Amino acid sequence: MSMCNCQTMARDLSETHDGRFPPSLHAPRCEDFKHFEFARITCDMGCFIVPADERDGVCENLDDPYQVETVMLTQDQFDKLPEYDG
Repeated sequence: MSMCNCQTMARDLSETHDGRFPPSLHAPRCEDFKHFEFARITCDMGCFIVPADERDGVCENLDDPYQVETVMLTQDQFDKLPEYDG
């Protein structure tokens, strides 16, 4: 089992998308850095992010107009996001 060396890499934190998301544990050039597709849903109730495969089910239950944006995050970035409490 190989261990990553991204803790020694110079980081520009581009994966935060200008600070909109938490930084990843792994640097973008690290072999353990893997993006997954998520959906950022914005509506009158606020904004929340769900895995892409849950997007349609969530949107079906929204009564208000909404916008959906695809975002690519690592699993640990998604796990660090605050829980939606609306």
